[in-house]
Amino acid sequence: MWTEAARTSLGLAADLVHLRPRTDPDFGAATWLTGVRPGALLAAAEIRPVGLSGRCNPAEAWRIDYATSDRKSRILSATGAVFRSRTPWRGKGPQPTIAFAPSTQGVAPHCDPSYSCTVGARVRRNPLDAIAAYEQPAINLLVAHGANVVLTDYPRDPEDNVQLYCDHVSAARALADAVRAAEALGVGAENLGLWGFSQGGGAVGAWLEQPEYAPELQPLAAMVGAPPADLTAMLDHVDGAMASIVILYAVAGMMASDPAIAAEITPHLSPEGLEAVLFDARVCAAGAVVVRPWAKTRRWTTSGISMAQLIDDLPKTSEFLAANTLGTRRPLRIPTRLWASRYDDLVPHATVEKLALSWGRELETRRLPRVLGRTGTNHFGPYFQHLGRDAEWLLRQLGR
Repeated sequence: MWTEAARTSLGLAADLVHLRPRTDPDFGAATWLTGVRPGALLAAAEIRPVGLSGRCNPAEAWRIDYATSDRKSRILSATGAVFRSRTPWRGKGPQPTIAFAPSTQGVAPHCDPSYSCTVGARVRRNPLDAIAAYEQPAINLLVAHGANVVLTDYPRDPEDNVQLYCDHVSAARALADAVRAAEALGVGAENLGLWGFSQGGGAVGAWLEQPEYAPELQPLAAMVGAPPADLTAMLDHVDGAMASIVILYAVAGMMASDPAIAAEITPHLSPEGLEAVLFDARVCAAGAVVVRPWAKTRRWTTSGISMAQLIDDLPKTSEFLAANTLGTRRPLRIPTRLWASRYDDLVPHATVEKLALSWGRELETRRLPRVLGRTGTNHFGPYFQHLGRDAEWLLRQLGR
């Protein structure tokens, strides 16, 4: 499918850019690639992101299709977006580029941030779903300060186009390769910063721990918020919360990543559990929460045990999650703002404390008044409350 595109990507980037703005959610279905290096730009389409088309915060933007590699070093295509700020950079040195790893928005293609950024918010039917570009304010804020932003939608399994959720290593590689691909559009990486919250924090953490994947990319600072450092502990912690549907995303992602894991998990899923996994793989986080809030995962297993306990009992699946645990290697020695919420109802605070100790980094604990009900407010609230301060900190590191 991509033979011609892969060959063209080695030439002029301008030949890849569609002049007609494109906002369809099916742009760039995942496929295996040969004869192309990770980081090659395969295609680009101009887009009009929410909040970046007017005079107040002007930017050029593209949705991109590019080559990356998964944790097994197999080459595949991935999608993302590039935002080139037209606001003058007032700091020292070259205009900064922020490699932006988004938090969970859903594993279906129409949930991808490179698409949702053109929509903002939208309700869909059949099935009931809601698209919400809830991290676009963070991107727009960075662009308003004169920074370019490059984000990844995260890689997908080419067999069924399901996002490889819970795979920090593949996510980190996809983020680095998006930055590489953006250089063909005139967005340089000489002054590079990393930004990741929640799922994105896991991707940035994996980049910091494995910088050898893209040694030519030298990030100068990183903002890492509420990273799911221990996925097994997180799956247990989020069970019964309003956003417990992320467990279904994890199961779908692991099953897509390895047929052996799919074969191991499937016999233990109840009919309701199998239906829930298939359904949630087709809807975004906002829609899934409305359809299936505060779900208890024991209803999704044939034995009636929790999904976290089931996964812990399955050798291939538990091995996969263990391989994605952060804190097993010392990260890059760059300024890092690592933070967690004391009452986080999605990512256990204790797991980020442990990560800080293993990294030898100071942990900033955010103590907002605890909101009862396990609604996710204790997870997202501290992120948005400190958004401006975090952006200023990161840009200050890059503007020295």
